[in-house]
Amino acid sequence: MSPTEPGIGAEDLRQLFKHISAFDCSADDRTRLWRIRQICGSDGDWRQVLSAIPLDKLSFHLEVGVRRAEAVGQLARWCAWFRTSAPEGTRQQAGIYGYLAVLLLTLVTIDQAPHDCELCRQLVTHDPVRSALLSLYAPDSDAGVQARDEWARIRPETLGFHRHGTTSLILSGQPSTTSGRQIKFALKCVLFPYAKIPLIASNTKTYAADHNAHDSDGHTVRHMVHVWASTSRWILMDLAEGNTLVEELKLLKQDTTVLLKRTSPLAGNVRLDLIRRLGLPLLHALGELQVHGKRHEDLSPTNIIVRRVPLAGGGEDYDVTFVDLGRNYLYTRAVGGLDGLDGSYIAPEMRDNADDVASADLYSLGRILVTLGDVGENLDGTIPDRFYGQAPLVARFIEDLVDADPSRRLIVFRRHPDDRDVYGSLALVLRQELDVTQAALVEDSEQRQHAVPDDRQTLGGAVRSFFPLSREPKKQRRIYRVRKEQRVLGDPRRSMYARWLIFFSRLAAINFWVSTAVCVYWLYRDVGIDILNPGQQAVLKLIGARSDAIPLIDDLRQPSYRLGDVLTNLPARLVALSFAFASIRFYQNVLSGITTRVASGNTLFRVGAEIAIRSIAIWSSWLILAANLIQPRWWPLGTAVGYIGPLVCDVVLARFATRSLDQARQRGLSTVPPRHQKVTGLDQVLQWPATMLFYTTMVWGFGIAIYFGLLKDTYVYALVVVLVNIGLLYMITCGTRALDVRIGLTRCTLAAERIRCDTEVNGGPAPQTTEPYKVLVTDTA
Repeated sequence: MSPTEPGIGAEDLRQLFKHISAFDCSADDRTRLWRIRQICGSDGDWRQVLSAIPLDKLSFHLEVGVRRAEAVGQLARWCAWFRTSAPEGTRQQAGIYGYLAVLLLTLVTIDQAPHDCELCRQLVTHDPVRSALLSLYAPDSDAGVQARDEWARIRPETLGFHRHGTTSLILSGQPSTTSGRQIKFALKCVLFPYAKIPLIASNTKTYAADHNAHDSDGHTVRHMVHVWASTSRWILMDLAEGNTLVEELKLLKQDTTVLLKRTSPLAGNVRLDLIRRLGLPLLHALGELQVHGKRHEDLSPTNIIVRRVPLAGGGEDYDVTFVDLGRNYLYTRAVGGLDGLDGSYIAPEMRDNADDVASADLYSLGRILVTLGDVGENLDGTIPDRFYGQAPLVARFIEDLVDADPSRRLIVFRRHPDDRDVYGSLALVLRQELDVTQAALVEDSEQRQHAVPDDRQTLGGAVRSFFPLSREPKKQRRIYRVRKEQRVLGDPRRSMYARWLIFFSRLAAINFWVSTAVCVYWLYRDVGIDILNPGQQAVLKLIGARSDAIPLIDDLRQPSYRLGDVLTNLPARLVALSFAFASIRFYQNVLSGITTRVASGNTLFRVGAEIAIRSIAIWSSWLILAANLIQPRWWPLGTAVGYIGPLVCDVVLARFATRSLDQARQRGLSTVPPRHQKVTGLDQVLQWPATMLFYTTMVWGFGIAIYFGLLKDTYVYALVVVLVNIGLLYMITCGTRALDVRIGLTRCTLAAERIRCDTEVNGGPAPQTTEPYKVLVTDTA
C-alpha cells in the first residue's frame, strides 16, 4: 500500500523508519530527530505518514524495509528511554517524540495479536503525546459546529488510554466544566490507515446522526451510549463503564468459587452457567434495542460492555451497553474482506455487503453464545461437538441463529409476525432450555443455575459410573417437572417430544429394575436364600399357597426347571443380568434423546425407525424373563435373539444418520459439517451394523450348537457373552464412547428437524406432516 497523497512518498516512509531503526538511545538521536522533522514537518505530513502504513505484516515489511514487530520493539524502547533518560538537548525535541509515540500507538493497535495495553497507557499519560493526538485528530475546517465545539471542550490533561478497538484507538477523558457535563467521555480515534478509506470515513462522520436514539421521554435509549459528535476521523461519546464481554468472560473463567463444589475441572465442558449469566442479559438488551427500532450490525464481544449490578434480594445481574453500532466495513468485501479477532462473529451477508441485514445480529448472537460455552470454535462455522453431547437443547437453539443463510434463521423457533421483541421471546426460550438442561444435571433447584455438565470419557470414569447403574429416571423426572411448569408438553415440537421420550426412558428403567430383580432374586433362591419375608409367607399360608413359592409366577416354570440347581441355572442368570445392564446402558446413554419423529420424508421409514429405536427400551425383558421364569435351557437361543434387536436398531440408526446428513448437505444447511469433514461419532455408528452382524452370526451358531448339545463348553460360552455385554457394550461402546456417539446422532437428528422446518418455511419437497408448528412460545407461562 503506497501513499496516494502528494507530499509524502514511499521513499519518505522508508527513510522515516530507517531513522527510527537507527535510534540507539544516546545523544546522537537528537540528529536523527532533526532528520525526521525534515521528512514530517507538519500535522498534514504526519497524517499522510500514518495513513500510508500498510495494514498487513508482509506489505509492511516489503514497503517499509523492516518487520513490524521489530519497528514496534525499537520504538517502544526508544520512547521509554526518552521519557526517563534522554539528555536535555534531546528532550527539546518532545514534539517529535509525541508524534512518534502516536505512530507507535498506531502500530500496536493495527496488530491483531494481544495488544500491549500497559505500553499504550503509559504513552498517553505524557503531555507531548496528548498534544500530538489532539493536533492530528483536530476537526477539519469543514467539520460541523457541534463537532468543533465538543472538541474544544476536551480537557487535554484528562486524556488517558481506555482500550483498543478493531480499527481504532479509544481514549477516555473529561470535558471542561463549561460544557455542563460532568460525565466522562470516550474518544474513538479511527486509525489513519482506516480513516482514509472513503466508506469508513463517511460512516464515521455521520455516526452521531445515524446512531443516536431516544425513547418517548427524550432520553437516550437504554443499553446505548449518547454520541456527542463525530467527524471522519473520530467519534466522541459517553464512556460506558464496565468491562468488555471478552474481559468479563475471562474474569468469570478465572473465578474458582464454582470449583469448590466440583470434583472435576470445568475445562472442556459446556459452561451453561456462563451462557445463563451473560447470555440472558444480552438477549434482553438486544430486545430493548429492537423495540426502539435499532440494530447493532457489528455485534461482537469487544463491542459489548457489561457492568455488574447488585440485586436487592442478593446476587448480581448485568447491565449491558452496546458500543460501535453500525456496519464494520473492515470485514466486508467492499473494503477487501479483511479478517480479524472479531471476524467470526460477522454474519455472511454483512461480509457480502448485502442491503438486507435484518437478521445479522441473530447470527452474531449465536456465535457469542458459542463463545460463552467455552468449548472452542469450529473453523467451518458449525457448533462445537460438546454442545451436541452435553447440551443438545442449547445446540438446537444456537443452530437456529447461526445458519449462513438468513432465510434459515429462526425456522425452528419461529417469530410471530406481530412480535416487536423477538429477542425477548428468544430469551424466554433460552432460559427454558437452560432450565431443562441444568435440571437434568442437579437435583437442588437452588444450584441449577450454576450447573455445568461433566462427562468422563476414561475407563476409570466408566467404572466409577458403574453404580448407580442409571441416573436417567431421576433426570427424566426432573425434566418432566420443568417442562410441565413451562407448559410446553402439549407442543411436542417445542419440547422436542419430551413427553414421548420421557415415557420410554421410564419404561426402560422399569424394564431394567424388573429384569435385574428377577435375575438376582432367582439366584438367591438357587443358593437357598428365601426372598419372601415372614409376613409375606404368613399371607401365602392364609390363602392356602406354599410359603416357599410365588403364586402364578412359579406356575410358569416348565416341569424340567428346578430351582436350587445352581450350576445348571447360573449361565441363564448371569447372561440375562448382563443383557439387562447392556440394554439399559444402550438406551439411556445413546438412544434416550434420539427420535425420528422430528424428520420429514418417507413416513413408513420414520415410523419403522422410531419403533426399532424405542423397542430397545424393553427388548431384553421378555428374553430375560423367559430364561429365568420359564426355562433356563433357553438362554443360548435367548442370547441369539437378544442381539437381533440391537442389530436392527443399529442398521436403522446408521441409515437415519446418513440420510439426514446427506439431505442437509444437499440443501446447503451450514449447520452441518461439509462432506470432506469427519462428523464426530458417526463413524462408530456406521460400523455398528457390521460389527453387530458379526456378533449375531457367531452367537446364533454357538447358541444353536449349545442348545442341542453339540458343544459342551457352556460356561466358557456364557462367560464370553457376559464379557462382551459388560466389557465391550456396557463399558466401552455405550460408556466411554457414548458421548461421541451422542454427538453424531444429535447432529443428524437436529439436521433432520431443520430440513423439515426449512421445507415448511421456505418450500421444497413436500413433507408428510401431521401438525403445523406452533408460533414461538405462545402458550408458555
